[in-house]
Amino acid sequence: MRPQTAKPKLATNEYTKEIDFLKQQKLIAYGGDPSNLPQIFQKNPAFLVLDELQAELFNARCHDTGETVSIERAKIFKEEFNKINSKKFPDPIQTTINLADNTLGDYAVHAIKTLLANSQIKNLNLASNMISHIGLGQIIDDLCKNQTLKSLDLGVLDGSIRKNALGFEGAKHIAQLLLSNKKIETLKLQDNVITTAGGEFIGQALKTNQSIKHLKIAENDLKIAGIETILINGQNLESLDLSKNNIRPTIKFQEYLMNNRILKRLNLEFNDLGPKGVEYLANGIIQQQSGLISLNIRGNQIRDEGLQVLSAAIYESESLQELDISLNDITPDGIRYLADVLPNSQIKILNLSKNLLGDESMIMLCNNRIMEKLDVSSSRVADQGFMTFITFIGESTNFTHLKANDNYISEKVEKLILEIIEKNQVIIDLQVTGNRLSLCCLNRIQKILHRNQKILEEKEPSKIRTEIYRLKYEQKKIQIAKDKLSQQEKEILQIEDKKSQVIVEMERIKQQEQSKRAGLQERITDLLNQIEKKKKIIEDKQADFERSKQLKQQELDTQKNDYQVVYQKRKELEQEYERLQKELDTQEQKFKDEQQKLEDAIADKKAKGEEIEKQTAQLREELMKLQKQQFEQNNQAEKEQQIQQQQQVINEKEEKAENEKQPDQQDQNAEKLKPKKSTKKGKKKK
Repeated sequence: MRPQTAKPKLATNEYTKEIDFLKQQKLIAYGGDPSNLPQIFQKNPAFLVLDELQAELFNARCHDTGETVSIERAKIFKEEFNKINSKKFPDPIQTTINLADNTLGDYAVHAIKTLLANSQIKNLNLASNMISHIGLGQIIDDLCKNQTLKSLDLGVLDGSIRKNALGFEGAKHIAQLLLSNKKIETLKLQDNVITTAGGEFIGQALKTNQSIKHLKIAENDLKIAGIETILINGQNLESLDLSKNNIRPTIKFQEYLMNNRILKRLNLEFNDLGPKGVEYLANGIIQQQSGLISLNIRGNQIRDEGLQVLSAAIYESESLQELDISLNDITPDGIRYLADVLPNSQIKILNLSKNLLGDESMIMLCNNRIMEKLDVSSSRVADQGFMTFITFIGESTNFTHLKANDNYISEKVEKLILEIIEKNQVIIDLQVTGNRLSLCCLNRIQKILHRNQKILEEKEPSKIRTEIYRLKYEQKKIQIAKDKLSQQEKEILQIEDKKSQVIVEMERIKQQEQSKRAGLQERITDLLNQIEKKKKIIEDKQADFERSKQLKQQELDTQKNDYQVVYQKRKELEQEYERLQKELDTQEQKFKDEQQKLEDAIADKKAKGEEIEKQTAQLREELMKLQKQQFEQNNQAEKEQQIQQQQQVINEKEEKAENEKQPDQQDQNAEKLKPKKSTKKGKKKK
């Protein structure tokens, strides 16, 4: 969806003059050559009010929200942008960029590329911008290459209804960032729909990253496997936030705390540790050598049994200074264990709010001389317990903050409270709203606290004094700005007169739009009626289709059964065919063997016949020679006898030869009479 461009409502000379003036300024800034002007400024004249980065972000926001692009909206966006990213001390090199809660979306993330090109950027806040893994994927390569970025916030801004949704694919990109970028120190990923597999990816990447010190991955769905991977591999973390992750008592924090030597802050609020989980945690605190400074286990249902175990760890720890165990169903029985170890502990900040304390618990807590801050709001504290504790802190030189909101403190003790606080010049924060104290008493308490604050400020070093003077100077500048604002308000009144004229015109246009909407509404109702009719027709056709489908299914089932029977018969015939084929092959082999024997016998007979013919030819030649000799010798009678004898021999040999040829002739005739061998194809056809 492209952002809509608003045409100027009044095409006056002032509007055109303003556009021309802004265009000239941009041309001067970009060397006077129109070709050097970025494409975003040529897209719409309203973007000329902003710089290049702001124009890209404003265009992306309008694209995602459907907001109309106009000069007035661009000016408002610029003011909001500068307000969020304002610095206490002016610095030409911007190192912190806060774009939280701006509805950038995936489309606008490409504008961050220009932002990351600034090699001096150290802190980038993109929380609550509805960015998914697609948007993060557009800038992940730039984030990996950036060597100055120290802090990246992709979580949720407090109080915002928007959030990012990186998911499993986004967790892969975060793992890529941790593997490539060895400079980043702080990473916030709370409420990003990161699942167990995503947690395992991030945990494995932490194994090779030595620079990451602060990780906030609360309000996700990591479960046991994802959390354990992060705990095992995050041995270089100084602070870790795993709140609202459905952590069960089965996770053994003892092993993790033993391996991590530098962890200072651990947040596990709103999980389900219970007394068993706190036992593992307490053992880890005792055995950790480096020393945990801050521990938050708010809303974990540890009860008195869990606090008893934790108290032993507090006694052994030489470093734990901040403890939040609020909303854990703790009673005075559990506070008794804590009160016994507090005097020998290093606890300075303690939060016990929203427990079942009562006056007895407040009396037991009056024995810690180094405590500085205590919160017992919504803990059923009444006059006796509160006055005992306020008397105790009245004599303390360290106690500065006490929260006791929403308890049972009555107006009977107002005078005593004021007397004690009036003498104390150390306490600077006392919150007792939501009790039965009068407004006059509350105002008096605030005045006394304001006095103590001034006394504390006078004791601060000169650096803070110079800061105060600077703030006063800023206040004077604000006054000058207010004077200018009053002049601008007068000009606004003049503009409002013009605005009233425009409103009249807008009303006329609205009436026209309403009439158009009425016509469209009637048309929509007609279309809806037609849709309902078509729906009924479709439903009827669907019912017919279902019936025909059932019939076809039945037919299909019968055909399947028939096919199974035919298929079985076919299998049997194929088996019979294979058996016959084998028999035929054996018969053919026998026939070939017999044929070969006959051919060999015929060849032998032929050879013998040829030898006999040669012998007969020789005998005939001899006979011819003898006949010639008989004629020469004129002994015809004798020669005739010899010839007859030889003729008889010849005749015998010829008869013998003819007798031997007859079986050969019979074999040849038998071969001619035998049928020819059929081919395999012919057999298959038969």
